[in-house]
Amino acid sequence: MSEITVTYNVHHAASFGFWVVLFISFTGLNAGSYLASLIFTYIGKKEYLPLAKFSALVVAALWVLAPLVLLFDIGQSLRFWHLLVYFNLRSPMSWGAVILTLYPLFGSFYLWNLFQGEWKRAKFWGFFGLPLALGSHAFVGFVLSFSTAHILWTTALTPFFFLVTAALSGLALVIIFDAFRYYFIQRRSPEAQAKERLIFHQLGEALYILIFADLSLILFYLLQLGLTPNLFNHALRLITEGRISSMDFFIPVVLGLIAPLALLIVPRTSRSPFGQLIASSLIVFGVFFMAHLVLAAAQSLPLT
Repeated sequence: MSEITVTYNVHHAASFGFWVVLFISFTGLNAGSYLASLIFTYIGKKEYLPLAKFSALVVAALWVLAPLVLLFDIGQSLRFWHLLVYFNLRSPMSWGAVILTLYPLFGSFYLWNLFQGEWKRAKFWGFFGLPLALGSHAFVGFVLSFSTAHILWTTALTPFFFLVTAALSGLALVIIFDAFRYYFIQRRSPEAQAKERLIFHQLGEALYILIFADLSLILFYLLQLGLTPNLFNHALRLITEGRISSMDFFIPVVLGLIAPLALLIVPRTSRSPFGQLIASSLIVFGVFFMAHLVLAAAQSLPLT
């Protein structure tokens, strides 16, 4: 047998850690909340107005929090402007920097008109800013899908998975707010609570449709794993070597998707605002761990 001498070896550290996971979670909630607010605005009914305004406030808050979280992760935060000055048409990161800059600018016109009661202008600016809102989260998926050295990210499903997860988490956050409004603000008005239960029913239906879509994308990815032996072997290696534990799958998939789906299918809990509150809380909780799983799994493997 010939001997192999390793003269130089590099152990690559994980590029994306806790702050990036938090950034992905925040941008997902931001895009999902913007989409939910715009839908409620287009419905135009008075009972949906508080939900539209709450979602808009979440968007405004996350415009501040998400960039701060990202700056914590950047080694030289003051050089962020280089992404704008030295723009590269072929770089998803450059396009992401432009989207993150333009989104609050155009989105603020929607928020202003919404709170001023200018419905037609709010709808116009809201629809105009929607691609930027969705792009602020989808670009993360594009950045990951272009990372060809990480085999678990190189799939066209990644951006779509990010978008569906964003819509799911945004709607779940709206339901959490509406549940608190139902139990604490409307508790002295049975008539108002009766109307609100109809809204819960409609929101619950939309929620489990999005859960089905999210689970379908996960199923498609698992099928891709099975049809690509090399990819399957890499995924199997993560589990057998203990780099990804069973809890890493259990929390985002079982607690974050399957358990809420069960609560929304069973009639007793699906018709209960409290049942939807529990389901939505599990979804928001699971979305953070789903982002952690997506990043940690790929970075635990050697670069290809």
